[in-house]
Amino acid sequence: MVMRRVILGVLALLVALGFGAYHYRFALLSFMVTPPGAFDAARVPPAPDYGDPATWLALPTTVDSADVVPKGAVPGDNQGRAPADAFYIHPTTYVDAAGWNAPWGDPAAAELAGSLGQAAIFNGCCRVYAPYYRQATLAAFQEESRADGRPALGVAYADVKAAFLHYLSAWGGDRPFVLVAHSQGSMHLQRLLEEVVAPDPALRARLVVAYVVGYPLPLDLFDGPLTPLRPCGAPGQTGCVITWSSFARDGVPDFYRRTAEVWDMRQPSGFAAVAGRPILCVNPIGFAANETLVPREANRGGTVHSMVSGTLEPLTPALVAAQCRDGILRISEPEPFVFRTILLPGRDYHVYDYALFWQDVRLDAIARVNAYLARPKPAPAP
Repeated sequence: MVMRRVILGVLALLVALGFGAYHYRFALLSFMVTPPGAFDAARVPPAPDYGDPATWLALPTTVDSADVVPKGAVPGDNQGRAPADAFYIHPTTYVDAAGWNAPWGDPAAAELAGSLGQAAIFNGCCRVYAPYYRQATLAAFQEESRADGRPALGVAYADVKAAFLHYLSAWGGDRPFVLVAHSQGSMHLQRLLEEVVAPDPALRARLVVAYVVGYPLPLDLFDGPLTPLRPCGAPGQTGCVITWSSFARDGVPDFYRRTAEVWDMRQPSGFAAVAGRPILCVNPIGFAANETLVPREANRGGTVHSMVSGTLEPLTPALVAAQCRDGILRISEPEPFVFRTILLPGRDYHVYDYALFWQDVRLDAIARVNAYLARPKPAPAP
């Protein structure tokens, strides 16, 4: 009897520990990947040389992850004759505690960035350019790590800006471009829009659309640093900005509402809290900036990387219904479990922000490029 009680007690303790580990798994992960020392500029890995093709995750002249077209997707890879370019900034894929910034060529981070399948969405409309960069580690986004996270994010942005300027000078010419990013990449893209694109009339004139997905974008920025731009309100609009962040209908978006910071050049530090500020949401099923519920049947299809085949799964249509509510994209639960394998705290579908709407975004980008090309050309100056 005593031994039975001991065994039951040990089992109960193991269950409790397992439940605790599961419940607090992301807090534990953040703790495990927080570098042990303070940010030190002298220990930042060397900067990439964007004249070297090896520093690019994707280029239209190389065979890479941006060339993939999953079964059921249309059109095919059109990079060889595309009339526009896409510049893509990948999300955080570095979760190591070795430093506050990743080496630009970290093998594990690079492999994960390539497997996401996000850059490949745009090979139907555009030649795809996607730089590696010295991304900030996951811990840089923790509220308690801001003293170290902010300079790490500054290093990452410096690379993104250098890569974009290299793209413009080496390959861009006068071609129209689509700007694309996710998560950490979207934080950097927002800053790139504020500091580089919005102030430059020539660049604004070439901007087809900016997908600044998976990171909160306060609407008041369009009355400040982003004044020359505007949110996209309907399909086919150009020169505008799109974002959404996907949560379950009953999800709790604490990071997006309470703890996140964005770049705001009006602030002395450059960083500003999102809390209390209305944020933009454009529904990726139909691309309207309103709170209309769009049924799952309208969803053109999503895909994820297959661990079995090593490439993108065939498209699965009608995955979710979606509705923007108070700046957050609320979605129904996708039936295939593969689209909810990794949920972040608060039932956050962050990992699947693009994956759930892969074909919707692909066709939207094509339509906006076509609308851009169909615009009347300005008359030459006398």
